[in-house]
Amino acid sequence: MTSRIVRARFLVPTLALLMVCALTVGSAAGADDSRVTVHRVTVPAAYFVPGNDNVDYDNIGLNLYVGSGSGVFNAPIPYFYDGADHVFITRVELLAYDNSPTDHLCLSLYRGEPGIASDTHMGQMCTPTSGLDPQSITFLTSPRRVNAGQRAYLQLWMSGPGGGQLQFYGARVTYTTNP
Repeated sequence: MTSRIVRARFLVPTLALLMVCALTVGSAAGADDSRVTVHRVTVPAAYFVPGNDNVDYDNIGLNLYVGSGSGVFNAPIPYFYDGADHVFITRVELLAYDNSPTDHLCLSLYRGEPGIASDTHMGQMCTPTSGLDPQSITFLTSPRRVNAGQRAYLQLWMSGPGGGQLQFYGARVTYTTNP
């Protein structure tokens, strides 16, 4: 009878210690999984390509401008998942020059899936007429989720009075991952 009591006195604390260790290791691993990493990527003017062939534009890589008329340009956002199955886009910043009294540059954020003809508009910003060079306009988004099977891209719309009054330099995108 005494051997059973000794085994029970030894076994119960040992099992309790093992359970505490297992819970501690499990919660530490969970803490690492909940780590949020902030990323910032610049999408330069050179990444933007025209949406059609009827645009009078010049894109020398450092800046993009329309000679006359208007144009739509698209560029992918080169984000990295870091082992996560999605990213959250939290901020988009437009870098441009606008010295036109009537025309503006507008930048939109879209999300879509390859093979599906419908994209989701996630936000837009346009330049005010200020003449600052460069000017930076930011829109903060409530975190916009983009899954690994989806894509996110920027679409630039600009009209051109000519003379370089509107110039697009690029965009900065801030996003988070949670591996």
